[in-house]
Amino acid sequence: MKHTFLTILLLLVTGLTLHAQDRVQKADTLAVDTLAADTLSPEQRFKGTFYNEEIGLNIHLDLEEETLIVPGMSFLGPVHGYMDGKIYGAWMLIKHEIQGNKVLLRFTNDMGADSQNVLLTAKEDGTFYYETVNGNYVRRAVGRKLVKIAGEMPMKKK
Repeated sequence: MKHTFLTILLLLVTGLTLHAQDRVQKADTLAVDTLAADTLSPEQRFKGTFYNEEIGLNIHLDLEEETLIVPGMSFLGPVHGYMDGKIYGAWMLIKHEIQGNKVLLRFTNDMGADSQNVLLTAKEDGTFYYETVNGNYVRRAVGRKLVKIAGEMPMKKK
């Protein structure tokens, strides 16, 4: 009985120690991730592919350099960004303005007929938030109709 009690006590102490070590390691990882996010330039924070899986929207950005080629439009040469996915056509980034943890993006569609302003906000938890400014012109095909996509949505970075 005494031997069983000591074995159980030893297992509990070992488990608590491992749990405490795991929590310290996770806290250290979070601190490093936060530090890394804080040391990024605004252009680097908004570099990458941002997506909303439910809507099927992708925004590809490189605000430091024009390095991205719009699929099917290589004749345009490299650009700072574009929007594609399950939307009607491709939308090229024609202007951007960084405002702290937000970037105001101006896109034009592949025909040049419509333009869309989007405010992309970096959240503290590492996600992003897409919000249209002055109306929503981005559409997707649903059946035989073009339907506007949501004007606000959470986004993740790949």
